[in-house]
Amino acid sequence: MGIDIGKFLKNPEFEILITTYRDIFQVEALEKDRFGEEYMKLSAVISLSKNDLQKMGFKPGDRVKLSNNYGSVVVEVKESKKNEPGGLAFMINSPWANSLISDETDGKGIPEFKHVKAKISLSKEQITPIVVLIGTFYK
Repeated sequence: MGIDIGKFLKNPEFEILITTYRDIFQVEALEKDRFGEEYMKLSAVISLSKNDLQKMGFKPGDRVKLSNNYGSVVVEVKESKKNEPGGLAFMINSPWANSLISDETDGKGIPEFKHVKAKISLSKEQITPIVVLIGTFYK
């Protein structure tokens, strides 16, 4: 029986810049069932360019951990449908994305949803359940 050395190695972390956006299909799923599987599949996702996926060693369908000073969340990674050079990741505005958003507004009254800095790494954890995320907003 061999030793699983992989469990002792830390996954490499990469710095990313995330921008959030609205999606009509995700909003429709939200209205049907905020706690449903369809809403989670459309919302608990980060989209990366093909170049970034290759650079980071991720494949579509992998789970990744996103973290910054404001929170941490596990989501599924997808390849962006647009042919971008990379350097920018996209998340649908949802509790998963919001867990990484600062509550500071710099006097504007609105948090920053377009230039969210975070670290990303491969994860074996399950996608963060929405009930966990919603609970963190009420602490």
